[in-house]
Amino acid sequence: MRKNPGFLALSIVLFVLIVDQIVKVYIKTNFEYGESHHILGGLLNIQFVENPGMAFGFEYGGALGKYILSIFRMIAITVIIVFLRKTLKKDEINLAFIVCLSLILAGAAGNVIDSMAYGLLFDRGGGYPGIAQWGGSYAPFLQGQVVDMIQFNVHWPEFVPKLGGNLVFSPIFNIADSAISIAVLAFLFFPKRILPQETTV
Repeated sequence: MRKNPGFLALSIVLFVLIVDQIVKVYIKTNFEYGESHHILGGLLNIQFVENPGMAFGFEYGGALGKYILSIFRMIAITVIIVFLRKTLKKDEINLAFIVCLSLILAGAAGNVIDSMAYGLLFDRGGGYPGIAQWGGSYAPFLQGQVVDMIQFNVHWPEFVPKLGGNLVFSPIFNIADSAISIAVLAFLFFPKRILPQETTV
């Protein structure tokens, strides 16, 4: 049976979006802000924080910057969808390329959902005591904060100059960020296998 790349792309996007949102809503409605727990023998730390800006906790330009960032994300999502649809119509399709595009699309959409809806659906933003509840609102449209919860709890060996004892990678991120990062790393490390190769005559 011939593989259906369109179904594959849709499945990846829906899977990442659903898992990302389930985890975010669970963390937001069951963890107090800043609460953390070690899992996988302490290799991962699950800690509830909220990110008002870009991926991995980076911020950009306050409220105006967040509007600009959210609009840019929506434009990027639209461009990826259009490009993905065109790619799926080609006779020769690189499935690895489709998978990477789908991961980036799902990751971008997952974080946009937070900024679009979470400020309207929940009664408080990050940094307040207690556990968030459904109802009310803490921010207008496109000003909701992105829920982050995953942190690698891996430290540099003590003998490493200046870094010894510090976390190897300290930012806290989410599943949507992970999907984008996996795709970007795949593009960087396996470009010849993933990126479409132009044919020459």
